Amino acid sequence: MYQIHVTLILIGCLLAADLASLSKATADDSKSLVYKAPGNIIFEVTADGLSAIRAGDRQLATGGWSVFNAEYWFKDTGKGEVNTDDPAEQSIEVLGPRHARVCHAKGDVVCTSEYTFEGEDVLISSRIENNHLDAPMNVVGFRGLTFQFDGLPDGLMTVQHISYFQHDGVGLCHPGYWARFGGSYATDDSIGVGTSPSRTGLMRTLTLWDYGSWATDKREKSPERRLLYFAVAPVPPRGSRTFDFRLRVSRNLDWQHLLSPYREHFRSTFGPVRYKADYRWIASDYVNKSQQAISPSNPYGFHDGARRIDTPEGVAKFCDSVLPMVQEYAGQGVILWGQGGDDPRGAMYRPDFDVLPPEVEKNWSTLAERFSKAKLKLGVCTRPRHLAVRRDWRWDGIIDINPDDARHRAMLWQRFENMMKKGCTLFYLDSFGSSFEDVKLMQFLREKMGPDILTFAEHQCDAILPYSGGYSETTFVGAKGDAEPYYRVWSGVRNWEVFQYLCPDTQLISRLYRIQGEIPESFEPVDQFYFRNRITPLLPVSDFRRVTELGTIRRQFVDAAGQWK
Repeated sequence: MYQIHVTLILIGCLLAADLASLSKATADDSKSLVYKAPGNIIFEVTADGLSAIRAGDRQLATGGWSVFNAEYWFKDTGKGEVNTDDPAEQSIEVLGPRHARVCHAKGDVVCTSEYTFEGEDVLISSRIENNHLDAPMNVVGFRGLTFQFDGLPDGLMTVQHISYFQHDGVGLCHPGYWARFGGSYATDDSIGVGTSPSRTGLMRTLTLWDYGSWATDKREKSPERRLLYFAVAPVPPRGSRTFDFRLRVSRNLDWQHLLSPYREHFRSTFGPVRYKADYRWIASDYVNKSQQAISPSNPYGFHDGARRIDTPEGVAKFCDSVLPMVQEYAGQGVILWGQGGDDPRGAMYRPDFDVLPPEVEKNWSTLAERFSKAKLKLGVCTRPRHLAVRRDWRWDGIIDINPDDARHRAMLWQRFENMMKKGCTLFYLDSFGSSFEDVKLMQFLREKMGPDILTFAEHQCDAILPYSGGYSETTFVGAKGDAEPYYRVWSGVRNWEVFQYLCPDTQLISRLYRIQGEIPESFEPVDQFYFRNRITPLLPVSDFRRVTELGTIRRQFVDAAGQWK
């Protein structure tokens, strides 16, 4: 009996040791991490990376997540010398119930990705080591996860064929005119997905929801989408860089909830609005007419009458006719387009916007003094991104300012400073606002201007709005067939809604530019539409017949200090 008892004890000890060893092996050599998020959303990470997402019994996404050299996607970014072939080696280490590490060795590159789960989100932090001796990897791409939605997905989903990027280059990335937002979201009838870059600083990135197939009979008709993410930030030869990307999967389909991680990233990157927005309406006038209007009696091609700001009589007429209306109906001021006349060398709204004809220069002090006494703001049209250079003996051409050149920045600031010294506190920024370079320039300008100078960029991406308000134009589209009439804001009402979510206290001004069809008498006045959507009306002097109704509508939405009620 004693021998049996000792034997059993020994067997028990051996079994305990084996189980402990087995437990350790399981912890060290686990093949996957399975994480259950709220709403019964199941994420699975394997040696392939994030390889599956399920919503209960439904398979939402499959594949993996891995790095590749994305230089071939974009024009003029590199020759693809850094090799990122399929993994020769890949492994996973489970570090806890919410944390796994996946390593891929691919040609010249080693990618070590940390997957960290919290609530509905997974943060993928990928450290890229470029072991090539000479070549950088200029554009880093991630791919491998294919989503199968239960119907055609809706949302903020950029998609375009690779040939588009190969033709136009990284200017299509965010921040830019094509990718206005750095984050994205997609929804079907039951699941929402949100994406966001993370901890990038001011960097070009791009999230694509590529079609499962570009075949003509599939494309938009298929609910399958392939997720890709690009970062335009070189990984130097024999160097490394870390890229972070956040993914949210939720039963909550509200777009604000899905974009919440991106809003957090956006605000930590760009910060709050740096100007004091004034939402009272603004008058505008377009004083230059045309090249054909140039004559000995009108040497600068201005419109007649009150728009002849090259004459004392014209300036007096302008102030006498415009300032009382802006005062009486609680506008904040006036922006002038074409203050230098119509230049015979072309480039209609000139980059050298502070260079005024001698006669205009002489009368400008009267103009500024009248505005100052009326306690109204004076503004002008500018073109901050460009330089005018001689194309030939008769015509000028336009080239871009380099935002990284201190001499270019100083030259540009001098132009703005010259007009500020002439009493200008409002600036329309023509052909500006929707590029990586524009954001850089506007960061510089805003720091120099301070918060009291208001600017309005013709084009907008989200990253410009902490530094400048936006400008848009509006078309009234009449009823056609079963289609109801509506106002179309060129910047996009939905885009503007998202801009405000990301960047509260920003500002958009817009003017009614085109009327296609007849506006019904019972239809919502355009200024009601503007204020209801928190858009500041820009009212051309030629359309002052609206000013009485505008003044009445304004009182419902904006207080005397120019803030939303």
